[in-house]
Amino acid sequence: MESIEIFSSKKKSFLLLIGSLIFVGLGIWFMLEANSLSDSLRKSPLLIRGIGVVSILFFGLGIYAGIKGLIANRLMLIISPKGLNVDPSKSMSDFIGWNEILGFNEINIHGTKIIIINVENPTSWVEKEENALRRQLMKYNVENYNSPFNISANGLPLSHTQLKEKLNLYFNTYKS
Repeated sequence: MESIEIFSSKKKSFLLLIGSLIFVGLGIWFMLEANSLSDSLRKSPLLIRGIGVVSILFFGLGIYAGIKGLIANRLMLIISPKGLNVDPSKSMSDFIGWNEILGFNEINIHGTKIIIINVENPTSWVEKEENALRRQLMKYNVENYNSPFNISANGLPLSHTQLKEKLNLYFNTYKS
């Protein structure tokens, strides 16, 4: 089997962009029509304008993220006969050899399925991490899930089931 490079999903970035544009449009409408909406909803025009501003700011960031996701073709995961790299764009130190992987678990957080990569000596991975924020996140994961690494298929062009099947196939084939 050859290495598989999995990039970010253009489809999901496009859906984020469309949804964000809709909510920014609603936010603008709330700001422009606050007085007439306040009469029909029996709410303060200031509250409706505030909701409009929050909607524009929050979903404006969604527009930025959606456009960035459409333009950039970001490498998210590499699965190879030697092992896997859970975030090659941020750190090549996250390469995990199949001999260091014990297996995979699955958790569900608010409807999002996440694959936990169980590794030997999880605290040593935390100590190797140079970025302070990533080290804290890895430490949290070790304390709660006994592994510093996890993968979600949310930003990937394949489903959770497909990702899990590929990981297990490579793990069972190349684990020595």
